[in-house]
Amino acid sequence: MNSEAWKKTAAVEAADILLPARGIDLEKFAVVACDQFTQDRAYWQRVYAKADGVPSAAWLMLPEAFLEDGDTEARIDAINRTIRQYLDEGVFRELPHSMILTRRTFRSGKTRTGLVAAIDLEQYDFRPGSGSLVRATEATVLSRIPPRVAIRRGAALEMPHILILIDDPDRTVIEPLEATLPACRKPVYDFELAEGGGHIDGFALGDKRAQAKVLRAIQKLADPALFRQKYGVSEDTPVLQLAVGDGNHSLATAKALYEETCSPLARYALAEIVNIHSPGIEFEPIHRVLMGAAPELVKAAAKAWFGEDLVICTGDRPVFKKTRAEYHKLSFVNGNERETWYVAKSRHLLAAGAITEFIDRFLAEHPAAGVDYIHGDSEAEALAMQPGNTAFLLPPMAKSDLFPTVIKYGALPRKTFSMGHAEEKRYYLECRKI
Repeated sequence: MNSEAWKKTAAVEAADILLPARGIDLEKFAVVACDQFTQDRAYWQRVYAKADGVPSAAWLMLPEAFLEDGDTEARIDAINRTIRQYLDEGVFRELPHSMILTRRTFRSGKTRTGLVAAIDLEQYDFRPGSGSLVRATEATVLSRIPPRVAIRRGAALEMPHILILIDDPDRTVIEPLEATLPACRKPVYDFELAEGGGHIDGFALGDKRAQAKVLRAIQKLADPALFRQKYGVSEDTPVLQLAVGDGNHSLATAKALYEETCSPLARYALAEIVNIHSPGIEFEPIHRVLMGAAPELVKAAAKAWFGEDLVICTGDRPVFKKTRAEYHKLSFVNGNERETWYVAKSRHLLAAGAITEFIDRFLAEHPAAGVDYIHGDSEAEALAMQPGNTAFLLPPMAKSDLFPTVIKYGALPRKTFSMGHAEEKRYYLECRKI
């Protein structure tokens, strides 16, 4: 990017945003992201029970917890019929050419503020080695894209659970809006989210001059000179303006469909932009649970795979062949058994990467086994109590490391981190015609 091109490059646009019409019960309409609670079908049954007979995003999405039920095509057909029904019956109202400042207050009291807008998929590339302005932060599992494309291909609406990160330590993009909009605008929504999701309110930003100011601030994040100074990189390092924090596979799906159709509407995807420096942004580890394999077999395979790079501590003081700082620390849990494992950092920059490489190899050799990615220590530990299950509890990643790591080393291993607990994920609420 030359010295002037960044001034015209925001990768973000206003959009014609759809919200549930006035009178719709928003607590019953809003539903958490489809990739949460994948091992908790009871959660989704409660969601469906609450949404029975009323307009709800529950009828417009397919929870991943049900993907293996064998009725995916029928569910997709029902989703598309419901979308058309909702559009015909006036379930939505439109905010033309708008953005939405949205504030989410969790049960802990912390608040995450973001800006809902359209991301230009021309500026996004999830493939390894990408130098695009908008990039994936974690490896993309290509096998997860076709089923999602099948859902999106026939849909007339999109609902985002995507969170896009900006590295804005000077707080130039979102925070000025947060200081002014709520004081002078009535919220376009203001309600309690179901299932412990906390409170959410939102304020429309429809003024073109105010939007232009926001876009200029986003554009400045792509200033090559400031970028090089911030990260200490060379002139030939591609600028990273926006990083996908949550929902990369959903954005990758939108990109795949755009490349397939070349439709102007498909060129954009709604997302919520958040500042990584916000106190409401916390990174949580995503744990691994191996299923259908005896723990003794898993442990033996790990010892063989890592060799001297693995130190297992069951209470005695571990003996390291390297300094303590040269090891990742994690937990191996099976039933009531818990061990502290140390894996040499020479294996991988991140603990998640080292364990992912081992699990991939293990599954290749033991195809009857499976793996799931679990948010929350207690959820992973509960699964580890079940016969044939083993959990690897991983350490958290410092959020300050994300942008420098992706810029210098590329996308992280898949499922490296989560932005908050499962109930803190983005709920489906805003929509856009596609």
